Amino acid sequence: LVPSQHRNQMHKPPQITSFYLMVVNVYLKGICRDTARVIFREQDFTLIFQTSDVSFLRLHSDCGPNTVFKWQVKLRNLIQPELCSYAFTPSRLDITLKKRHSQRWGGLEAQATQGAVGGAKVAVPSSPACMEKSQPGSSQHNLPAKEEPPRVGEEKPKTPKASTRVEDGGLDSVAPRTVSEHVAITKPEPTVTMPKPTCMVQPMTHAPPASSERHEEEEEKKVCLPGFTGLVNLGNTCFMNSVIQSLSNTRELRDYFHDRAFEAEINCTNPLGTGGRLAISFAVLLRALWKGTHHAFQPSKLKAIVASKASQFTGYAQHDAQEFMAFLLDGLHEDLNRIQNKPYTETVDSDGRLDEVVAEEAWQRHKMRNDSFIVDLFQGQFKSKLVCPTCSKVSITFDPFLYLPVPLPQKQKVLSVFYFAKEPHKKPIKFLVSVSKESSSTAEVLESISRSVRVKPENLRLAEVGKNRFQRMFLPTHSLDTVSSSDMLFCFEVLSKDLAKERVVLLKVQQKLQVPNIPISKCAACLKPPVSEEDKLKRCTRCYRVGYCNQVCQRTHWPNHKSLCRPNTENVGLPFLVSVPESRLSYSRLVQLLEGYSRFSVNVFQPPFQSGRTSPETSQSRVDLPPVPAGSPDLEDEAVGGSSTVGAGNLELETAVAGYQHPCESASGHASQFYIALLDANNKEQRLDERDIPDDATLELVWKNNERLKEYVLVSSKELEYEEDPGSLSETARAGHFTLEQCLNLFTKPEVLAPEEAWYCPKCQQHREASKQLLLWRLPNVLIIQLKRFSFRSFIWRDKINDMVDFPVRNLDLSKFCIGQKDEMQQPPIYDLYAVINHYGGMIGGHYTAYARLPSDKNSQRSDVGWRLFDDSTVTMVDESQVVTRYAYVLFYRRRNSPVERPPRFLRPVGAESPTAAGATASQVREPQQ
Repeated sequence: LVPSQHRNQMHKPPQITSFYLMVVNVYLKGICRDTARVIFREQDFTLIFQTSDVSFLRLHSDCGPNTVFKWQVKLRNLIQPELCSYAFTPSRLDITLKKRHSQRWGGLEAQATQGAVGGAKVAVPSSPACMEKSQPGSSQHNLPAKEEPPRVGEEKPKTPKASTRVEDGGLDSVAPRTVSEHVAITKPEPTVTMPKPTCMVQPMTHAPPASSERHEEEEEKKVCLPGFTGLVNLGNTCFMNSVIQSLSNTRELRDYFHDRAFEAEINCTNPLGTGGRLAISFAVLLRALWKGTHHAFQPSKLKAIVASKASQFTGYAQHDAQEFMAFLLDGLHEDLNRIQNKPYTETVDSDGRLDEVVAEEAWQRHKMRNDSFIVDLFQGQFKSKLVCPTCSKVSITFDPFLYLPVPLPQKQKVLSVFYFAKEPHKKPIKFLVSVSKESSSTAEVLESISRSVRVKPENLRLAEVGKNRFQRMFLPTHSLDTVSSSDMLFCFEVLSKDLAKERVVLLKVQQKLQVPNIPISKCAACLKPPVSEEDKLKRCTRCYRVGYCNQVCQRTHWPNHKSLCRPNTENVGLPFLVSVPESRLSYSRLVQLLEGYSRFSVNVFQPPFQSGRTSPETSQSRVDLPPVPAGSPDLEDEAVGGSSTVGAGNLELETAVAGYQHPCESASGHASQFYIALLDANNKEQRLDERDIPDDATLELVWKNNERLKEYVLVSSKELEYEEDPGSLSETARAGHFTLEQCLNLFTKPEVLAPEEAWYCPKCQQHREASKQLLLWRLPNVLIIQLKRFSFRSFIWRDKINDMVDFPVRNLDLSKFCIGQKDEMQQPPIYDLYAVINHYGGMIGGHYTAYARLPSDKNSQRSDVGWRLFDDSTVTMVDESQVVTRYAYVLFYRRRNSPVERPPRFLRPVGAESPTAAGATASQVREPQQ
């Protein structure tokens, strides 16, 4: 490779028509004119080329006709890139530079540079005689290091100190330069010829050596349709293959690399990048995927470059596809960053200013350091809101994002919740509420019920019911992690204090039976059964749980029974909660409320009236027994009652039992079939005083199922009567089945920072566990959504969530999620899916595949190449209906009617191949029109 300033082939003076132009000649045998490009910038130009010259390729190991070389020249002064050009002649490449200012440069390269053009090392003859006669080979040899250019023929070359060959090492090994000295040449002899200095240019990409003839044959031979080339699994690299295939079907990114537009924007000096190696390697790989000349291609070069910058990708262990994708896009961004020198910037805070002003200022500051085609295509902007829990200080910032990591409900369970309105005549309604299995709260359930019944959450109470009684009463902050799907939850509407305009008393009500439904088949003392059905055993009138033949048996058994004999009524039906304004708290009102609620869970039957059962004293089966020891209870006949010493048996029922209220009529006008007692803190019955009932007290509704009593009823539990909520019928099917909209809602939901993530409040000057909320302000043209299927339960334990997430293939409308200022002329943010990365398996081992289609350039709803399944080296056509699965992990969406501007300084010489010459597929593979 021989660069030289513009001269005729021999020793004629340079043909410079004005001080605005400078021409550089490049001599290289076997250069591929179809792939050679020159990229112009204000302070440099870069030649990217391929060659089939065997002598040149021998200078580098493992290089062949497919190898891409790069030669960059840092210029002494500024040029006008848009007016520069290059052209091929039969023997060389002429590069014409248009100077920014009309002046003599006194040299081609920047003054700080001492060495060959473009930083390439120069091999020159060591013979002094040869040097005296040598023909200049570069601008460095032509012009001295002074500002004033010499007259033609007055150049003074210096003697070279050394001749060095560049070792194979990519761009990094091109940087060192060889210093050459010059000796004076008074007048070049036209008859003397000298070998020109040769620039040792390092390869940017490698390909297996092959002859130019074989290379041409491979270029012509098509083995598959473009877009159907797979990627070889190098060893657990399915994560990388799925990402590359998805990105290769990103229409704008594909065209940007395929048409070589990226070459004009390679940033070789960015320390955060790879000097352009990653971008060029990705371009070579992408072109190979769209040529159709390989069934499968090995991405080994790209992997090696990535591993050189990120050690975690060294070797062949399995990695996270999303993590690799983020690194790859960030690496491409740094290689293509238009910012040469990044200025220092600070985070922009709102300080009470309008969001629109702060957001635009933050975005422009971000672009001052990060300006690339990757940013234009993939990056959006968050609005981050932090609220201090102590001083209520609000901090609003706007931050860029590359992808959306949306959470999934960790694990779901469906809870059965029975809603009771505050009106007792309304039948309960059953709701099926889906909540997180590991982090659900009472507030979550109350919010769900509130939306369904349109009652404020603060007017709802949640309780767990089991074994015919209340098990737990929940506060809104209580966790429901220990509540299973089989547990029964009751949600009660209570009267609002604001509506009642006074104190509201909340009362828990437990239903009981006065006489347990426990059959007594033998005497507790003598263990003998009754002689006949008419000869019934008498029950103990205190506990009603044992029976005796007579008081002799009772007296005999009393020492053993004494410690166990206590009032112990039996639960029946289901409990409930009532709320009553303090001014209306009366016994009659309580009877009406309790009678209404109780009938939903018990069956009540009143037997026909029988003479002889109207009063205990008239019972025909009455048996007179001798007195029993002091403190022992009376006996009651099993059939119709009867005891010789009932004590207060002649009193009315309501006063015969301590703690029960006076008689009252029910809501139907008949004598009540139950009586009410108040339980104290020790669950002992107290006399009900309606004038002094504490809030959250517990009442006992005791059914009169004692055969000795006048209002004797038969009571039994039954299944709760309720109505199904129509909207909950499909909840069971949706358990473990979510929508992308639900995930986005969860993503924008405020959360409290963990202690290790505490925010420093500038007002409190302390770290606070603030409330944080992320909102979407600016949406990108290509939206990448990561479904966070991997949850961290501890430092050493990680779970994968395999639940189904239903996401739209067409018409994903994010209007309600984007809160940024909306232009009336701007189209709504509607997206269409074009790629999906899938993950199969668990945390220990798994496999990645990808679905992808190539969207049409002008219409993202249509496809130039239809849906394909990429499974490493295998590529197959699939139907669109197969794309949405429970294994989806990363989603790629393209925005409608929002084109991305291409780089403005992309130059292509006349005769260069068209954008679709090596990969366009629109005319070859098409989907039916949507």
